[in-house]
Amino acid sequence: MAPPSARRAFVETLRKVAERHGFEFIALSRDWIIQITDPGTGRRCNVFGYTFDVNPAGAIEICKEKAASSLVLAQHGVPNIPHHVFLSPSNEFTAEYLPRSGNWTGMQQVVQECGFPVVLKTLKGTGGLDVIRATCWKEVEAAVQHLFNREYGLAISPYKRIVDEYRCVCLDGKVELVYKKLRSTVIGDGTSTVAALAAQMLAAADSKAVPALAKAIASMSVEDLGRVPVQGETIAVQWKHNLGQGATASFDIREDMKARLVEMAPRAAGAIGVRFCSVDIVDVEGEGLMIMEVNGGVMTDA
Repeated sequence: MAPPSARRAFVETLRKVAERHGFEFIALSRDWIIQITDPGTGRRCNVFGYTFDVNPAGAIEICKEKAASSLVLAQHGVPNIPHHVFLSPSNEFTAEYLPRSGNWTGMQQVVQECGFPVVLKTLKGTGGLDVIRATCWKEVEAAVQHLFNREYGLAISPYKRIVDEYRCVCLDGKVELVYKKLRSTVIGDGTSTVAALAAQMLAAADSKAVPALAKAIASMSVEDLGRVPVQGETIAVQWKHNLGQGATASFDIREDMKARLVEMAPRAAGAIGVRFCSVDIVDVEGEGLMIMEVNGGVMTDA
């Protein structure tokens, strides 16, 4: 979920758009429900959270569930990060869909095929919350227990070495906005450890950025924190690209890359059948561009 200040900016932008066109604007439930109405025609647009009602209901449900999005994209030949679904055996609504042999054998098979590290996440999530990187079987088991306590199912994906992540906002098959998500980094000096460099970065950071940065640094392994980067080497202190977790947005994108993104994002939106969405595309080391996810709720601060 976006921070309160970002949410206020989002709501105020919609309010100004409504005023400019002479539309009626209503905000309910602490601005989480918004209705914009054309008094001349009676036509009404609803916004629930960050989800606009211009998209088909079924397509929105596919976007919400990342594994479902992956299956649909693969069916239509759109490169994406695969997600393997496992349902909770203790949830009364999903237990009947599991075989008597349970999940563990299937999970082991997926992890062995992917190789460590792997990424585990809830089926429905946002902002990088409850997305866990596991480097051994103990961490996989801990993640499974945590995620099944949070939701009715989880997905396991291979961990990808991401060079850059981009967000494309699409409307009716056209990309209207593209930006790159930049992770926070430290620069090696040849003598200091990553931990020491990260401490210097935290000391100089804006107070509002400190909690997210501290959380990201705390999730780094002891080995990574103890490493001494060579002079000029760039080290990312977070493996997630979420803006709400310390990353920043940049519009500095090479034209050749932008052309590839503008071609791929509408393919993903079209495969699922959404009119208005944001498509997260990652440039994977040694593999190229692939879809991370398609978001039916459009945010520019996640």
